[in-house]
Amino acid sequence: MCFQLLFLFCSPVLKNKPLKATTTLFLLAVSLLTACQKEQLTIPVTKAEPCKMQTANPAGRSYSADSVIDYTCTTTHCGVLPLNSRNYWVYEDSIFQDGVFQLVRLDTLRFTRTQKSLTDDLVWWESNMNIGLPEKLYANDSAVYKMEDRMFTQGVKDVKKEYGLFAGDSTRYLSGFQDAAAITRSLKTAAAVSTRAGVFSETIYIEKNARNYRRDQVVFKPGIGVLRYVQEKAPMGTRIIKLQQISNLVSFHVE
Repeated sequence: MCFQLLFLFCSPVLKNKPLKATTTLFLLAVSLLTACQKEQLTIPVTKAEPCKMQTANPAGRSYSADSVIDYTCTTTHCGVLPLNSRNYWVYEDSIFQDGVFQLVRLDTLRFTRTQKSLTDDLVWWESNMNIGLPEKLYANDSAVYKMEDRMFTQGVKDVKKEYGLFAGDSTRYLSGFQDAAAITRSLKTAAAVSTRAGVFSETIYIEKNARNYRRDQVVFKPGIGVLRYVQEKAPMGTRIIKLQQISNLVSFHVE
């Protein structure tokens, strides 16, 4: 539109005009052209929506199944694990079958479903795959919590703390793999952890071990997510754990 106006302005007045008048008109045209270019290059800046920090501690709570409903969440939740429907983490997965290497593949972790617990108004995020995190989780500013069906009981969902930041250099606590009791230990690591996604410092190493059944190892970067995940599990009918999966972060996008 700006260039059309320039043409309409200049075309009739340039006909049969002396040099001085033509020069003046030329300078006016240059000024108008410059204004047009500035107008076209001006791009409005859209401010990102600030994330919502979660602070509630739901550890030990129980919900009836009908009090947890599907809910479309468009908010960004920041904290120990950033959560948003647009966030994703790409992993290179080495897959083993009872210790025998099978294949390497790329998988993308996303949180594809959200639910809300009506009694406390918390939003729970459900992932599309397992990379050392609970299948259905809530994350606040310092911990990750899992929600799962109560064993041998229909219609009840229990909440337990899965991972969290801690004051000292290490911590141990009782945990489990569904019906198998396990001990979890968490260690703060000073050494940098390198993956294809970058080099990360001040990470947490988490090991969950149910003797003769399963062991999971997770390297976790607060504010980013899982950097590395190793799963070992005993084949059915045996008591010797075998390597099943190694996942390393390749790239990620968090908002």
